[in-house]
Amino acid sequence: MATSGSIDYSLTASQVITHALRLIGVAAVFEDPSGEDAAIAKTQLNLMLKGWQNAGPHIFRQTEGSATLVAGTASYALSPRPYRVIDARYRDANGRDLPMLELTRQEYYDLPLKTSTGVPTTYYFDPQRAAGTLYVWPVPASVTTETIRYTYQRVIEDIDSLSNDIDVPSEHLDLVTYALADRLSDLYGKDVPRITQRAGLLTAQARDMDREPIIRMVPGR
Repeated sequence: MATSGSIDYSLTASQVITHALRLIGVAAVFEDPSGEDAAIAKTQLNLMLKGWQNAGPHIFRQTEGSATLVAGTASYALSPRPYRVIDARYRDANGRDLPMLELTRQEYYDLPLKTSTGVPTTYYFDPQRAAGTLYVWPVPASVTTETIRYTYQRVIEDIDSLSNDIDVPSEHLDLVTYALADRLSDLYGKDVPRITQRAGLLTAQARDMDREPIIRMVPGR
């Protein structure tokens, strides 16, 4: 028998919520949850996913962005808003990338002359609630096609509707379901150790896979 050839499996918020509530016995196996229970679970699902932005997993949220440099300009609004900028590179007019050094907020604001001109070698990312701003130093005196290329962790998308897909890779859907069930078990006063244990195991597995490859240096090679 032929395989499907499909690798885009996903679940909607409604499907995850229904399964999670069934796992802890709030909804019967062959029944849908009430509208009130679904609304409560949707709020908890959003809170949980937003919390994952701090604790991980993270790698699936890494993506690339670019900001077009403007002569004499130090600050650039980044859209969509990154959760965190991991690193940045100055790309010159010939397409060559120069890694930039990240500054803390204090280090950036301690710079004596923020309008000094030259090739940007450092950056500071200011992650505000509505928008994020990238500051570079020195500022470019003149620009042709130069840009700042940056790697960032994107914000996990909101669940605005129960029909929305969950904004995680398919390999994390089991974790989302059991972690939500575990979270809801506290809210509903359900003692379900097997759910807590399963959620913990899936979390550990996700974090174990949430690692960059290790570069090994072998002397003499």
